[in-house]
Amino acid sequence: MTALKSLSAGILVLTLIQIAPAQSLAEAAKKEKERRESLKGKSALIVTNADLRGTKKKPAFVTPTPAESENPAQPAPAAAKAAEPAIDVQAEAKKKFDEKRTELEGRLAKSKEMVELLTLKMNALQLQFFSFNSMESKEKVQRQISDTNLRLQAAADEVKKIQDELDQLLVKGWKSESPPVADN
Repeated sequence: MTALKSLSAGILVLTLIQIAPAQSLAEAAKKEKERRESLKGKSALIVTNADLRGTKKKPAFVTPTPAESENPAQPAPAAAKAAEPAIDVQAEAKKKFDEKRTELEGRLAKSKEMVELLTLKMNALQLQFFSFNSMESKEKVQRQISDTNLRLQAAADEVKKIQDELDQLLVKGWKSESPPVADN
């Protein structure tokens, strides 16, 4: 009796699903017809390739070069000398950033490997637990499972912590580590 009820309910749902799109399709066609009628008499601008050939290409965004932003009264050699320490600071900041990123990526790889190894050990211990017949052996394996589970959770937390730290470092980027350069 319950199978008959569930079958009839399923047929009812499928029938309603088939009817519903037909109604919305009719409504969509009606709205499209109204939209087209409202656009009658309005002209549209048509742009061809010939129209585009006559336009001048300009960059969407222009960044001023250091020479443009400098004070024109300042001599060029002094500006070059002031720029050199800034370049050294930026290069040093990028080097520190790369070292930190490499160190975090290495720690992350080691932590992920530890999680994989502990997961394999956990699976092997569970298999071993269910294959023993004596209670004494099961107790020993159960303790090992508990210890491995704790280590696995700690390793997973470490992976998450390192991944978050690496993500923050990558979002922040190496440029944020360089001190601002004073304008003269």
